[in-house]
Amino acid sequence: MRKTLPILIVAALVATGVAVATYRISCRVAVSTREQPADDLEWFRLEFHLSDAELARVRALHDGYRPQCEFHCVRIADAKERLQQLQNGKAAPDQIDAQQRLVASVRAECQAAMLVHFETVSQAMPADQGRRYLAEMRRITLARHEEVETSMADAHRTTHGHH
Repeated sequence: MRKTLPILIVAALVATGVAVATYRISCRVAVSTREQPADDLEWFRLEFHLSDAELARVRALHDGYRPQCEFHCVRIADAKERLQQLQNGKAAPDQIDAQQRLVASVRAECQAAMLVHFETVSQAMPADQGRRYLAEMRRITLARHEEVETSMADAHRTTHGHH
């Protein structure tokens, strides 16, 4: 018991010291982060090895596209909300079907606009990096839909291919 009490006191003092140090460091980081907000495109500069001028062109395109992106996001959210209301209410099946088609349509418009934007951004970059960027953005933008198509086609072949 005589050895346990001093060990517990030392452990408590060390834990308190660590807690105080952690708190002070986190306060400094929070203050410096507010003073120097993170550049939301710095990762882009690093990933695609862009010069200041190239990043400035990309930034202008990025900022210019933001209102169009927000417009599409609001339209999609509104269409999905309306669909949810119809599904939760006593709507006729044809109303629900029409709203589902509208959701798909506004998503497709958004996707098409994004692909045009990615093409434009890729042209503001060095050729090799622009091609790499565009290929990745196309893959990301279209991948989920293609995954579903592929899985459905594979399922169809598996269940219907051997009669």
